[in-house]
Amino acid sequence: MTLRDWLGAALHDLAPAAQDRVAGEYAAHVHDAMDSGLTEAQAVATLGDPGQVNRALRRTYATRDLTEQYQRPPRRFWGTMLLLQLGYAILMIWNNLEDRADLIRHLPGPLIGLTLMLALSALVWRRPDPYRWTLGARLLVVCLMLSQWITALLAPGQDTLDLAFLIVLPLALTGLAWDAHRTARRVSRTLSLEGPARP
Repeated sequence: MTLRDWLGAALHDLAPAAQDRVAGEYAAHVHDAMDSGLTEAQAVATLGDPGQVNRALRRTYATRDLTEQYQRPPRRFWGTMLLLQLGYAILMIWNNLEDRADLIRHLPGPLIGLTLMLALSALVWRRPDPYRWTLGARLLVVCLMLSQWITALLAPGQDTLDLAFLIVLPLALTGLAWDAHRTARRVSRTLSLEGPARP
């Protein structure tokens, strides 16, 4: 296998900035190995399986699609999520207008979710950068789900499905938040290779 073929497989679908940086490092390694007497095929073989290298690089750098998605702030997504949360709050108020006790039980979840979304928006838009855009956009979903969890917690049903929801959702939200952080780090790391981000 030639170096070009190996790089094509190992760097497949990575962002161009990550491809440029990593390709130079691997090419230097192969040229050093060839200077010490190995053939190109032998030197390339020392790099390992290109599929495994690609998977490892994807854990460090973002793909082309992901960097394009978060290179600029996802304004439309933010607006949609805020409107969904606001709609959820209005729906809870509308459905529980007749009974004040129900309104008090159903209102904290949507209001807390909306407050968290607005606070998250303020934090992200005050000092925008790719890490905050990516993390914030992914955490908006967590805020929406958290508001529904709070509503279910304060007004629980009697069936097993509601109890499972109350137990499983915090674990899922923790996983989503961790994944959001890891993705945001990859996007930020990759975009920093290209130079300063543009808001």
